[in-house]
Amino acid sequence: MMPLKIDFNYPITAKENMQMVFDKKKPLWVPNMTFDKGVIFNTADNDRPFFGKTDYDWFGVHWTDVPTVGGQMVTPGTFILDDPAEWVEKLVFPNLDDYDFTEVGKKAAENADPTKFNFYLMQNGLFERWLSLVDPADGLAYLYEEKETAKEYFKKMADYKIAMMEKVIREFAPIDGFINSDDWGTQQSMFISPDMWRYLVHDEMKRITDYAHSQGKYVDYHSCGKCGDLAPQMIECGADMWEAQGMNDLVAIRNRYGSALPIQIGMDAAYLNDLERTDEELIQYVHNFVDTYALDGGLLTSTFHKDPRIAELLARELYEYSTWYYKNR
Repeated sequence: MMPLKIDFNYPITAKENMQMVFDKKKPLWVPNMTFDKGVIFNTADNDRPFFGKTDYDWFGVHWTDVPTVGGQMVTPGTFILDDPAEWVEKLVFPNLDDYDFTEVGKKAAENADPTKFNFYLMQNGLFERWLSLVDPADGLAYLYEEKETAKEYFKKMADYKIAMMEKVIREFAPIDGFINSDDWGTQQSMFISPDMWRYLVHDEMKRITDYAHSQGKYVDYHSCGKCGDLAPQMIECGADMWEAQGMNDLVAIRNRYGSALPIQIGMDAAYLNDLERTDEELIQYVHNFVDTYALDGGLLTSTFHKDPRIAELLARELYEYSTWYYKNR
């Protein structure tokens, strides 16, 4: 299906409006990540094999593409560490000087829309990378049993991530921000306690975010799972936004932290794509969504729908109603 293009006749660019959210200001409308966001992909970045591929990454981890879930997983039985403690001697970080992003960067720059907020996707965040190296049960136990050495892992991995960001900014296409893609929780809870996250991860995420900010870039904290207990720490680290999932108490989090922690909250895709819904019901859903979450800023969302007509209906209603809402707030 070809991407849907809609002329919204925005009074400012989508990029400028989204920056207002990240700068903790009230935007003109609720940014619609289906249309207002751009993601610039780098086919030369093998921190994980490119989408749809089954292959090894730069660290020697083998990934298998799973079409039924639209993603990749570490190939079963192939963890590169038999024992978590082996990371100190066996984990080899790639030499980024061996790779050149300039040629693919030129092509990416040609295809980038300067009116949109363009992100660079950094896969395998600090925690997700750890769980790709060793059996997760052993790896999680190690974080508690060998806290000091585990802390050194997170420091070294953050050093690598910052070096990658520097390389992307220097060699690749112009971008506005980075998506730090990680997983900190399951459907029911975090993988580790907030206190342990503070000890192991907090300072390194702050270093990563501080570096991005020093270069005039923003950072999107993408994390699946129930990790709303990290909201205060994400704010401390300087997160520009958090891509949240619905198992978190997002009403409470929005009301407590407001624009201090911008959050991307997806509209209920099952509800929107229910063919029994009338246009009037969908419009009312959009209004209720904005009334519940928009507050004085700090909300981003998406309006994906398989039917182009309904996709346009939802997108226009979100833009028009949220514009009215913020004007009258």
